[in-house]
Amino acid sequence: MNNDKAHLSIFDSTEHRGFRNILTRNFRDLVTYRYAIYNFISSNLRARYRRSALGFLWTLLNPLFTMGIMAIVFSTIFQSPVKNFSIYIFSGLLPWTLISNSMVIGSMSLVSGEGYLKKVYVPRFLFPLVTVGVEVVNFLLSLISLFLVAFVLGAKISWGLLTLPFALILTALFILGLVLIASILTVYFRDLSHIIQISFTALFYLTPIIYPIEFLSKSPLLMTVIKWNPFFYFVELFHTIIYQAKVPGASLWLISLGLTAVSLTLGFIVFSSREKDVIYRL
Repeated sequence: MNNDKAHLSIFDSTEHRGFRNILTRNFRDLVTYRYAIYNFISSNLRARYRRSALGFLWTLLNPLFTMGIMAIVFSTIFQSPVKNFSIYIFSGLLPWTLISNSMVIGSMSLVSGEGYLKKVYVPRFLFPLVTVGVEVVNFLLSLISLFLVAFVLGAKISWGLLTLPFALILTALFILGLVLIASILTVYFRDLSHIIQISFTALFYLTPIIYPIEFLSKSPLLMTVIKWNPFFYFVELFHTIIYQAKVPGASLWLISLGLTAVSLTLGFIVFSSREKDVIYRL
């Protein structure tokens, strides 16, 4: 009789029950696969700019060109100085790009990772996480452009800039929760990615990015719609820190923190409840 014992991989259902167990398991996977996350993010960034003459310089040039065009057009429409309006647009456009790109690309992250998921074991949540990670790196690189423009235009420097990392962390965690939900739902309903893309085109105009919120002060209905837009509060964090050169108020931090907590909680619950079925749906 052969004394060799077969090693069986046992599915422990208790790890998939309870929010605390879900967080513990995902945190353990995050630590275990930290090098894989780094490699996925770096390879995604290289692939995005492969065979491009300017490479990563596009992360600096793209927001500059976009901001320049918008600043000239909308400063004329709203009769605002181009100098001030450029910083306002840029400080709102960067976090919005982080949010919208993460949602649009992240919704397809599990579908795009089908090749990996069917060949080797990789924790499913790594794919939405990598998408958000790539966009965060792009945000940080684009931030260099913002600071260069702000310096040239003579923007105010304040202690509020010290709170910028906290605003970025909150925004990234908030959008991660939404991406976790969207990535799972897209596996079951592939048209969702197109719906998300269209929805964020509409939401762009329902978020004060290209116009000051004071512009809508005479319309209570529009102000109410904007206040119910969760993305407004995260964009407003960056407007306050960079454009207004102030530390955001406690109410803005608390609302953003509450939205982040709700988003992450729902994201992990929805993702963990369906992730084991993903491989059979791809």
